[in-house]
This record gives sequence, C-alpha cells and structure tokens, in this order.
Amino acid sequence: MGTMSSLNDSSGPKPIPPPVKTSSGPRQLPTVPTVRAQGAEMLAELMQTQRQLTQSMHETRDLRAKLGRRSHQMQVLQHVSEILAATSKGGQVVSVVLDVLAQEFHCRRAVVWTLEDGGAGYVPKEGTGLAKAQWSAMRLPAPNPFPETPLVLFQSQWLDAPGDHGILDDLRSADGSPLYFIPFEHQLLLLGFAILAMPADRRWEEEDLDSITILQRQAAISLYNAWLFRDLSEQRDALQRQAMELERVNDALREADQLKSEFLALTSHELRTPLTGILGFTRLVMDGLYDDADEMRSMLQDSYISGQHLLGLLNDILDLAKIESGKLETHPEPFSLDVLLDEVRPIAEAYPRKPGVELVWPELSDLPEVMVDPNRLKQVLLNLLSNALKFTKEGSVSIQVERHPGIVTLAVVDTGIGVSLDSQARLFQKFAQAEGGHSREYGGTGLGLVISKHLMEMMGGTITLSSEGLGHGSTLRITMQIA
Repeated sequence: MGTMSSLNDSSGPKPIPPPVKTSSGPRQLPTVPTVRAQGAEMLAELMQTQRQLTQSMHETRDLRAKLGRRSHQMQVLQHVSEILAATSKGGQVVSVVLDVLAQEFHCRRAVVWTLEDGGAGYVPKEGTGLAKAQWSAMRLPAPNPFPETPLVLFQSQWLDAPGDHGILDDLRSADGSPLYFIPFEHQLLLLGFAILAMPADRRWEEEDLDSITILQRQAAISLYNAWLFRDLSEQRDALQRQAMELERVNDALREADQLKSEFLALTSHELRTPLTGILGFTRLVMDGLYDDADEMRSMLQDSYISGQHLLGLLNDILDLAKIESGKLETHPEPFSLDVLLDEVRPIAEAYPRKPGVELVWPELSDLPEVMVDPNRLKQVLLNLLSNALKFTKEGSVSIQVERHPGIVTLAVVDTGIGVSLDSQARLFQKFAQAEGGHSREYGGTGLGLVISKHLMEMMGGTITLSSEGLGHGSTLRITMQIA
C-alpha cells in the first residue's frame, strides 16, 4: 500500500484537461437603432463643440479689437501726457485735450471751458464742429456752471436735464444730440470742463471711460500747473512793474531832492540880493550919503523896488506852502477881461527888460467876461509876462487873445531863448526852470509856473507851453471859461 501510494504521488507529466465547451451558435451584432442613436449623439457633441469654437473665435476677435483699441488709446494718452508735461500754457492744454476728445471719441461737436476772470466764471477757450462766434458766446457761471441742473459736479455724466437757459443750444444743434459732461477737477477745484455732443445711439465702453478718466486727471493737473504758472508770471510781472515804478519814484525823489537843494541855494541868493539892496540904500540915506534930494529919492525908489521883489518871492513861497497843504483858495466870479488887461498893462510895462524888446498889447474890443478870480488871474498873467521879458534878449513879447466856443484863450508869445523838448515836460515841476544853467543868469526860484498851473486848474482853466526848441521862442497859453 505504501509502495502504491508513493508511486501515485511521484512527479510526472500531468494529463491535459479536456477543453471547456461553450455555448454553440453565431456572434450577435449591434442593432441599427443603437448605431443611429450613437451617431446622433456624436453629431450633437460635434455641433456643440463647433458652436463653442465659433463663440470663442468671436470672443477672441472682440478681445483683440478691445485690446487693440485700448493699446491705441494708451499710446495716445502717453503722447498726450508727454505734450501736456512739456507745456505751461492753458491754451495749449485745452487745444490738445479737445483734439483727443474729438478724434478718439468721434463726437459731433465739443467745447472746452476753463476757469477765468479771477474765478468769476467759465470761459469757452476752444471748440470744434461750431463757428467761433457760436462757441465763444457760451460763458457759464462759477463755481457751478449749471446751478439749476441736478449734477454731481466732479463726475463725468450725461446732461439729461440741462438748465443752461439756452446757452448750449448751438452745441445740441437741431438734431438734439445728447451732451456729455467731462469735468477737470484738481484738489476739489473745478478748473474747467468739456462738453461733447454725441450721437444719440452712442454708448460708452469700459475702456473709453477708463481713457476719459485718465485724460481728466492729466488735463486737470496741466490746467492747475498752467494756472500756477500764469499766477506766478503775473506776480513776477507785477513785481517788475512795482520795481520799475519804485525806481522811477526813487529817481523822481532824487531829482526832487536835487532840485530842492538848488532851490534853497537859489532862494537864499534871491532873498539876499534884494534884502542887501534894501539895507544898503537905507543905510546910505540914514548916513546922509547923497548929494541932493533927487539922489535920495532914487535910492529910496531902488530900495522900494527891491522890497517889492522880495515880497514877490515870499508870496511865491507862501503860495507853494498853501498848495502843498491844500489850503490855497480861489473865488471865481464873472469879470471883464478888458478891465483886467488894463490893470495888468502899467505893471508889466514897468518890468525890467532888455533894450529894444517891445511889449505888444492886443487891440481890446468887446472882450467877454470870464469866470475867474481876478486877483489870481492877474498874478498868473503878470508871472507869464515877467518870465517872457526876463528870457527875451531881443525881439518882442506879445499878448494875443482868441475867442472860441465857451472859452477864451490868452497867449503870451515871446522871441526869447525858447525851451528844449526835453525840458518842456518838467517845466511845471516844483523848483524847476527850463534850463538849469540859466538859473543864475536870469534869477528866479522856479515856482511861478507851478503856482500858475495850480491856480488855472482851480479856476477851471488850463495852461500849456509850446516851443520849437532852444532859440525859437516860446508860447504860453491860458484858457478861461466864458461867464
């Protein structure tokens, strides 16, 4: 048994099992309805994929267009930024901004306003699509250009309910274009704004609004810088004008100081000369140093003439003091010019003059009454005649009277030394004579014409000088109102 068991368990080739029999018969294929359903499903998937691809292509095309437009706008804004950064003039800023708005956003008409008139109003500076006569008349108030319109002032928006009282009618035009408001605000100050007349179907894209926002900031900063530059320029010009005026005043003060010094020297000389004569002649009479009564009378007459001259000098000084203090008074009244000339004639005839110098008087015939202060007019006329006789070495001094509507002109014409063109402007200044070099030669304090000018103006008249220059004589004219 054991042996048999060992034989049975020994290794060796094992028998091959018989093949498993399967069910017999032909293989089954999918039915026709099943194939059709699968094809339809695949076709639907293909069509959906095609639609998705088409939509993606359209979106890609739109994105490319938007990207291209955004890129173009960024390039334009970059260029504008460079231009605005290089200019300090508000007019150039406005012109550049208007060109960008008109070209990039295809508005029909547009106008740009800036804050002017010291902040009192908004003035149209540039326009497109309209004649200048149209847009230049569209002035708007400040600080709110549309006080009757519900409007967020610092925000771009459509002007749906304009309250401009018809000011913007030309901008809307007959087609009734809607208006779009673009403010240029910096530090809560509306420095200006643009208003665009857009097509009725215009809708702003996001990139357009972004570009407008960037342009707003650039324009506002540039306008603010231009305003600062203009303000600084005005202050600089004002300082330069003040400096020039101060220099002119300083020159005038220096000249006045020099003239005053010369005046003091001349006045002391003019006062000392007649006073010395008075004292000298009086002393001679007191000491009995004369031969007879006629010589004594001559000494007393010279002393009297010196006293009269001294009194005239003192009166000029006192009149000037009254003029400076505003206390000089005149009392105009109707007075006969014939009578006044008759009173002046003997006094003027007694004035000293060079040998051969003739004093010519007019033919008096029915001269009208004039509205003057008789004593003051006599003072003026005697001063003019005294000057003319003093500065005329040969020839004549003549008085001429002319009547005009409402006024009478009296002229003192001499053939004397004349007055240079440069000196004529300062002849009516205090302490001035026509030619400084003649002061010692001819004497005088240089106050007569200054006082005469003030007196004539206080009586409602005028005094003027005309001369062709040195050596050609001079003419002084006074005008008086007919009573």
